[in-house]
Amino acid sequence: MAAIISQNANLCVSDSDPLNWDSAANSLKGSHFDEVKRMVAEYRKPVICLGGGETLTISQVASVANHNSQAKVDLSESARAGVEASCEWIMENINKGTPIYGVTTGFGAASNRQTKQGIALQKEMVRFLNCAIFGYETELSHTLPQSATRAAMLVRVNTLLQGYSGIRFEILEAITKLLNHNVTPILPLRGTITASGDLIPLSYIVALLTGRRNSKAVGPSGETLNAKEAFHLAGLNSGFFELKPKEGVALVNGTAVGSGVAAKGKPEFTHHLIHKLKYHPGQIEAAAIMEHILDGSSYVKNAKLQQTDPLQKPRKDRYALQTSPQWLGPQIEVIRYSTRSIEREINSVNDNPLIDVTRNKVLNGGNFQGTPIGVSMDNARLAVASIGKLIFAQFTELVNDIYNNGLPSNLSAGRNPSLDYGFKASEVAMAAYCSELQYLANPATSHVQSAEQHNQDVNSLGLISAWKTVEAVEILKLMSSTYLVALCQAIDLRHLEEIFKNTVRNTVSSVAKLTLTREDKEEFNTFPLCEKDLLKVVDREYVFSYIDDPSNVTYPLMPKLKQVLYEKAHISAINDKNVSLSIFEKIGAFEDELKSLLPKEIESARVAYENGNPAIPNRIKECRSYPLYKFVREELGIGLLTGDKTLSPDEEFEKVFTAMCQAKIIDPILECLGDWNGVPIPI
Repeated sequence: MAAIISQNANLCVSDSDPLNWDSAANSLKGSHFDEVKRMVAEYRKPVICLGGGETLTISQVASVANHNSQAKVDLSESARAGVEASCEWIMENINKGTPIYGVTTGFGAASNRQTKQGIALQKEMVRFLNCAIFGYETELSHTLPQSATRAAMLVRVNTLLQGYSGIRFEILEAITKLLNHNVTPILPLRGTITASGDLIPLSYIVALLTGRRNSKAVGPSGETLNAKEAFHLAGLNSGFFELKPKEGVALVNGTAVGSGVAAKGKPEFTHHLIHKLKYHPGQIEAAAIMEHILDGSSYVKNAKLQQTDPLQKPRKDRYALQTSPQWLGPQIEVIRYSTRSIEREINSVNDNPLIDVTRNKVLNGGNFQGTPIGVSMDNARLAVASIGKLIFAQFTELVNDIYNNGLPSNLSAGRNPSLDYGFKASEVAMAAYCSELQYLANPATSHVQSAEQHNQDVNSLGLISAWKTVEAVEILKLMSSTYLVALCQAIDLRHLEEIFKNTVRNTVSSVAKLTLTREDKEEFNTFPLCEKDLLKVVDREYVFSYIDDPSNVTYPLMPKLKQVLYEKAHISAINDKNVSLSIFEKIGAFEDELKSLLPKEIESARVAYENGNPAIPNRIKECRSYPLYKFVREELGIGLLTGDKTLSPDEEFEKVFTAMCQAKIIDPILECLGDWNGVPIPI
C-alpha cells in the first residue's frame, strides 16, 4: 500500500491547484508554433518511457501508433511496486470477503449477481465481449486500423501503470513487447459506445493475451497470425495468461481506443480521487460541487446508517448519475473557453480599415471576420445540448418507477393513482425539447457559402450561430424548469414515503401486539419475534406500491404480512402437536384489525401533512440544496402537483421558467454553495 500512496506525488493534480484549472491553462502557454516544434522533437525520440513520472504526449502516441516508426516503449521499473501492490490488494480483499464490482459481482445492470469464482468470471467476461463482426471474407473490412490499435495499446498501458487497476506488471510488459515487435492484435472498427470504456474492442487485446482461438494479430510484414504465432514473434515464451480477478476488467474498462484514435465510466461517484485520476479540470470541479452538496445531505447521511438488506437487489446508479461529473466536465470546459473567447471579441477592435494615428497609417485587415463567435457559439451550443441530454436522462429515470427506487410512477402524488398521471405528459414534452435541442447542436459554421461575387467567399456565420445558441439556451431553460419542479415533487414524495412508512410500522406493530398476544399481554408462543419479521416486510416493500389501498390483497403488503404469520403458525403446528387451530384465528383477527385501522391512520397522516403538520420533518431542510427547494416552494409558491387539484403542471412550470429568465434563481443556487471553499473534500 505504501507504493500506491507514494504515487500520489506523481499525479498531475497538485494541492495548490486542486481543480486543475491552472495546469490546464499552463499547458496552453507559448505559441502554437512552439508547441508544433516540441511535438516534432518528441515524435522523433527513439524511446518512449512510461511509468517513471513522465507525461505521455499526443506526439508520442502518434509515434508509437506508426508501426513503421523505430520508436520503442520502455516501462520504468519504478512503477512495478505500485502496479503489483494494487494487484495484491485485490487478492487480499477477496480473501477477506470484500465485495468488489466486476470481481465478486457481475457487470453493469447484472451487478447484483455474486460469485466467488473470480478467475472464471474474468474468462467469461472476455468471451461474451468478443461479439464484434470483422467481415474477414468481404470486400469492406470492419477492422480497426493498426495505428489506432497500437495507440490504444500504448494508452492503456500508460493508464494501468499508475497502479490503481489491480493488474500484474507482467501483462503490461507483454503488451509492450507486442508493440516493440510490431505485433498488433486485430480489433473491430465498430461496436463501442465508449460508455463503460471501449469494452468490445479492448476485449480482443485480452483475447490474444489469453490465447483465445478467435483472436488474431497482424505481424511486422502484414501477415495474419493466430495467438500462438503472435506470442512467438513477440518473444513471449512463458505462455498465455490466465487472468486473475480484476485483470480482465482492468484491461477492457477504459477509454484507450477512443483517446488513442483522437491522439493520432452511492455518492462515491463524486469522490475526489476518481476525478483526480482523470485530470480534466471541468470534471474535477463538477464532481467537487456535487460531493459538497451530497456531503451536506441528510438523505445521504441517513442512507449510510442503514444496513444493506441481503434480500434486496443492490442499487447501482445508472450512467446519467454515476458519470454525471465526467459528462458535465467537458461541457464546463467548453463553455468557459467560449465565454473567454466572446469576452475578448467584445473588447476587440473589429472593424476595417484600422487607423494607426501614431504611425499615420491605414491598416486593412480582417478583424471583422467573426469566426471566434461562430466557432465559440457552435461549441457552446453543443455543450448546452449535452447538458440537456443529461437532464432528460435523469428526468426519465426520476419519473419511471422501475428506476426511481420506490417513488410512484410519473411522480403521482394523489390519493388515487388511477386518476393521477403526474408528470406523464411532461416526459413527452421533455423528449420533444431534447430532440430539438440536439438538432440545434449541429454546427452552423460548416454551412458557409461564398457570397458577394466571391469576395466574402469564407464567412463565420457568427450571428446565425449565436442566435441558434440563444434558441438552445431557451430550450434548456424549458427543460430545467420542468426538471426542477419534478425534483421538488420527488423530494416531497420522499418525505411522504418516510411519513407513510413510519405510520405503517407503528400500526402493524400495535395491531400485532393487540391481536397476536393473550389477554394477559404475554406473547403468544406461536408467534415469537413475529413483530420484528412483520416490520421487515414493511421496510422491504416500496410504500407507494400499496399505500393507495393498503388492504388490497393484490398489493404486496397484506399478502406478505400474512405469509410471515402463516409460516410461523405452520412451524408451530408441526413442532408442537398441542397447538390449537385457533392460532389461525389469530391471523384472521390480525388481518381484520389491520384492514380496519391502517387506511384510517394513513389518511390521518396525509391530512396532517397537507395541513402543514407532518409527523416527521422534511429532510431537505437539513441539506445544502435546501435554498433552491425553498425558492420553488415558498418564494414561487409552487406546491405538490396532484390529480386531486385542478392546477395543471404548466402553471407551475411557467413560474420557474419566468424566474430563470429574470435571473431570480441565481441567488438560491449560489446560496447552496455558500459554504464551499472551492476545493474538493480531502481524500
